[in-house]
Amino acid sequence: MDSQFAALLRRHRTAAGLTQEELSVGSGVSVQAISTLERGTRRYPQLSTVSALAEALHLDADQRASLEAAASRRGKTATPDKRRPKPPISASPRQLPFASGDFTGRVRELGVLTRQLIAARGVSVTAITGMGGIGKTTLAVHAAHQVADYFPDGQLYLDLRGFGIAPPLEPLEALTYLLEDLGETTPPDLATASARFRTALAGRRLVLLLDNASDQEQLRPLLPGVGGCAVLVTSRRSMAGLGGRQFQLGEPPLEECIEMLRRISERPDAPEDECAEVVRQCGGLPLAIRMVGARLASRPTWPVAHLAERLEDGRRRLDELQLDDSGVRATLVLSIEQLAGSDDPIDVQAVTMFALLGLSDCVELTSALAAALSDSPEPEAVVVLERLVDVHLLTTPSPRRYRLHDLVRGAARELADHMLSEQERAAATSRWVRRVSAVVWKASEYAGHGATRETWLDKEWLAAADDLSGEEEVVAWLDVERPGLPAILQQATQEHPQLAVQLAVGLNAYYTLRRAWIEWLQANEAVLRLVSGQPDRTAEGLVLHDLGAAHAELGQYEQAVAPLSQAIDAAEAARDGNLQALCLSSLSHVLERTGRTTDGIPYAERAREIGLSLGIPQRAAWACLALGMLYLKTGAAETAQRHFNEALDLLVEPGMERHRGLVAQNVGVAYREAGQYSVASEALHESLDLYRKAGAATRQAEVLNELGRLRMAEGRYDEAIAHQSEGLAIAGQYGDWLCEADIRKSLGELHRAKDRLPEARREWRIALSIHEKHNAHGATDLKRLLRST
Repeated sequence: MDSQFAALLRRHRTAAGLTQEELSVGSGVSVQAISTLERGTRRYPQLSTVSALAEALHLDADQRASLEAAASRRGKTATPDKRRPKPPISASPRQLPFASGDFTGRVRELGVLTRQLIAARGVSVTAITGMGGIGKTTLAVHAAHQVADYFPDGQLYLDLRGFGIAPPLEPLEALTYLLEDLGETTPPDLATASARFRTALAGRRLVLLLDNASDQEQLRPLLPGVGGCAVLVTSRRSMAGLGGRQFQLGEPPLEECIEMLRRISERPDAPEDECAEVVRQCGGLPLAIRMVGARLASRPTWPVAHLAERLEDGRRRLDELQLDDSGVRATLVLSIEQLAGSDDPIDVQAVTMFALLGLSDCVELTSALAAALSDSPEPEAVVVLERLVDVHLLTTPSPRRYRLHDLVRGAARELADHMLSEQERAAATSRWVRRVSAVVWKASEYAGHGATRETWLDKEWLAAADDLSGEEEVVAWLDVERPGLPAILQQATQEHPQLAVQLAVGLNAYYTLRRAWIEWLQANEAVLRLVSGQPDRTAEGLVLHDLGAAHAELGQYEQAVAPLSQAIDAAEAARDGNLQALCLSSLSHVLERTGRTTDGIPYAERAREIGLSLGIPQRAAWACLALGMLYLKTGAAETAQRHFNEALDLLVEPGMERHRGLVAQNVGVAYREAGQYSVASEALHESLDLYRKAGAATRQAEVLNELGRLRMAEGRYDEAIAHQSEGLAIAGQYGDWLCEADIRKSLGELHRAKDRLPEARREWRIALSIHEKHNAHGATDLKRLLRST
């Protein structure tokens, strides 16, 4: 028996609106037997079986004869039996499948579709595409039913089997069915059959629903040429090259999903929050919602919350959404199997890529990640990724960024477990972590590792980023990957602990550059357990220091004290004097900020002594700077001045202009905060000159902003605006958006001081948009300023 019998049986059952279970009840044929027959794997059905099925399906004489003939033509092609009498012409075939009574939502989509179909003049073709289970066929059937009265010559329906267990219908086989339904005989070759079909449709106005198409080549011979027919196509593949309208179907809105779940589960008053959680676990996929709704309907004692708990485990979720040989898993597997069985090598590569993507916990997947996972050049990876987009196993929210639906991710993970060995999975994920770590350490190299990190790192870690040239390219690469960095690190803590620590310690420079303090804090929290009590006390000290520093940058000074104190102990145990001095200086700063100024002085003194004894001028200078700030707070102005001068004098060697400028900048800010404006002005101008000599453009913009704030404190508003406007121009020229946001915040405060609230709010809104766009710390203060005005 060839696949024609399987197709006819499925077609008649679908047209009758019966499930396999319902057909089994009516015919007495087991569900398993019906399933086997529809897959085309059973070769010789008994005539009694065929008759029982025909009776249950209420087939007329011609339909019964066609079914029996298909069952007896074993091993032959779909060429029609010429001895069979030509069926009578059906003036208006009515073949649309049953429109489900629990259809819910899709109001917007249904309205757009029906308006387009009704308004079309001549032949119209509309392709509804989307992932398996998204509701393409259901929507198409409902739309076709709604416009049926506008097409008096009837409706034709054909399942093209593009994604299914049986092979897709060949175009000639599909034309055989369609021509027979129109009372026409089928020529033996495709070109003639296609022409005859176009002729048959030329004088008719009907709806042609071509469901589950495999590709555009399958469809083209089936399209009308002229006339007034409306063609609706559904497919998991993109049909962009087909012409006509493209209608890509996504998940319905949450409220529609909840309504669908309530209706199918027969629980109109089910708690909204519990329903919303179930919908979230289903990823908003209509097929999944239908499955869980049916399960709740058959288990009236189950609370909705109980089902939500069963769906929580992502590894078992697809099991919960499976029913016999149908369900979400089975639907997704069909897409994968179609790719695997293709003659196109890109399709076959896409199967492996799909499995590899399932190894990543990132919400969004980038082409760079895919290239590392697949160990292939990024341009080649993009080609394969776009093929997965074409079959709607991936979506692409922006160029070179991709997203897996939650349930699709589960299927990808299962495929990875099936296709790849444990060693292959580990090698793929470690390649990606090593790639990210290499770029992170490249960024650290450009910023200056610092003595401890310089000694701790292995230069081989940077080799995986040799293709990136220059600081700008490195930072841009990290900006693209930034949304996925937390997930990468968290996954690495479980699968590659050593790489996780390597990555977290290296992130210091990039997160500091982007002022991503919350992400920096979370990164160090993620790996703290991996370094605590381990032999590598230097790594422990670095993680603890960065954890405390992140707390301090967030203004959480009290929370910073404990990790910084522990970092000092770890550094001492590691016999790393530079790290110890760094931690001591940081702790003294935190204690100063908490008001415990006198407590901070001994720590800064020890840091100074260690820096001088080691001959590390930068470390000693930072300790002197901390001492100056501490003594300034105590009112010991002369002692503070002496330490500030010592800090500057330690950095007089050529090439240290940038470091010296940073010290002078901090000195100026400290004096401004202390109300000593003249000394502050002198220090800030010295900082500006040093940055100019060092060619540090964006640092100049920062100092100009500080000068503007100083002039504002002095009430010299016009000079303040002049300084900050100059700084804003520099920040814009060099693309330093964080500095731009800082200056705009300060300009807003200036405008408010001059009672120009509209101008103030304008600057704050721009600054807020910058912070929100780049997920930078500082948005909260800006929102508060906007609310207060």
